[in-house]
Amino acid sequence: MKRFLAALLLVPCLAFATPDTDWAAIVAMDAGPTRKPVTQEDVKLIARQHLTVQRGLITDFLAKYPNDPNSFDARLRLAAILATIGKMDGVQQPVDDAMRMLTELEKMPGVPLAKRADAGFQRVSLYFQSMRGREAEMRGSIVDSARNFATKYPGDRRGPRLLVEAATICDGDPKAKRELLEQARDLSREEGLNRRIADDLTRLGLLNQPFAMKFPTIQGKTFDTESPRGFVTVIVFWSAESPHCLVWLPEFVRAIRQFPASNVRVATIAVDSKRADVARRLKELRMEDWPTFFDGLGWESPMARDRGINSLPTVFVVDRRGVLRSINARDNYDLVIRRLLRE
Repeated sequence: MKRFLAALLLVPCLAFATPDTDWAAIVAMDAGPTRKPVTQEDVKLIARQHLTVQRGLITDFLAKYPNDPNSFDARLRLAAILATIGKMDGVQQPVDDAMRMLTELEKMPGVPLAKRADAGFQRVSLYFQSMRGREAEMRGSIVDSARNFATKYPGDRRGPRLLVEAATICDGDPKAKRELLEQARDLSREEGLNRRIADDLTRLGLLNQPFAMKFPTIQGKTFDTESPRGFVTVIVFWSAESPHCLVWLPEFVRAIRQFPASNVRVATIAVDSKRADVARRLKELRMEDWPTFFDGLGWESPMARDRGINSLPTVFVVDRRGVLRSINARDNYDLVIRRLLRE
């Protein structure tokens, strides 16, 4: 009897399905899974199940309504889902398929420029993501992709963002980095992005210049980059409240401990408001012996603001002569330190 009633309840839904109701079901999936994960394994399982349902709804929608006004957006969503599944599984083919779909969408005739820009932005963003770990090798191509988008879609607010993102991989080429940031600044009309660009230019102005930093430490002493000289000095801007920092720091601490203390020293700047939190994290992370600055001002601290710090963790590396050689060594500090030790 219950099955019969359930079947009857489904009849009206099927009978009155329309492009609008089917599209509304797709959009509703943007809210994410309703089931909450209990274990770490649940996270991937639930995400995959949700993506599978989304893909099925979109595929059915495109089969039933290929010429619906929402079909372009449906294909955009499908490309995003394919790419996500490919990245989850570590399989390149779905990512390549998504890139091809986006390229085709961007070239579709009769589609408004703003819609083609949506496909172009998604394509370039996916390309950036697929190049992680190969940024140095593919830097020219990444930069060209950002510039091409900004040129192809003038006035699109995402153009300056892509230029700023491309600039993050150009620390080894300060001239190219400055050109990208200045181009983004000229195009941007967003106050938040303009502040980020100003910060990035501030940091860039410090690169390859003599660097001096002296401060009282939470341990009750004084740290000075200029006394004594002869060390490679690593300065970490972090926060006891930042999940990114708390995930990143354990491996950083382990790696740095492999270097002789006679050659490499570390100091940290805690961008926080609560001293007790900083002290607790220093102990948990086994960083108590690293000179640490704390003034309780958080992001308003001159130690961060005057040096253009706008993301955490940020890692500066100063060579034995006191010259700032890296302003973004979060992901390659090991290589930077080893190179400077050989000099």
